Amino acid sequence: MATRTISTKLAVEGEAAYKASLKNINSELGTLKSELKLVESEFAGQANSYEALSAKGEVLSKMYDAQEGKVSKLKEALENARKAQQTYTDRVSEAQKNIERCEAALAALGEQSGDTSEEQARLTAELESYKRELSEAESYQEAATRSVNSWQSQVNSAQAELNKLGSDIDKNGYPF
Repeated sequence: MATRTISTKLAVEGEAAYKASLKNINSELGTLKSELKLVESEFAGQANSYEALSAKGEVLSKMYDAQEGKVSKLKEALENARKAQQTYTDRVSEAQKNIERCEAALAALGEQSGDTSEEQARLTAELESYKRELSEAESYQEAATRSVNSWQSQVNSAQAELNKLGSDIDKNGYPF
């Protein structure tokens, strides 16, 4: 009998929308970083002038707002992934309980006398169904866990960048 390999790639529901939103925010941040470089080059040699600090402060403020939006979106995605992870954890637990119940029923059936082959066949089919369900749920649970870990890392990085921008704004002295 040929063995079939099933490859599973799970995307937590809504993940594509979060990624698209983050792509837009990252694009905006890239544009703002280039704007900041332009401002810094325009005021080279007079970086501490009121005009230079004001212009730099405005760009930093826009960057901070965009980064805040990024952190917010990442936290939403993380929460969504955690909910998916919990859902699959619950499915794994339920499938394990059903497997234990079927195995116990099969064991009890084996101790009975008389023709129990029909009941055994039914319980065996049910047991196999629950084992497939368990395998699928475990696969999705693992994928959701990887998603949670990925989103958590991104939240941490984005929060660190937000903290740095806040510090840069404070160092710039804007607003006056």
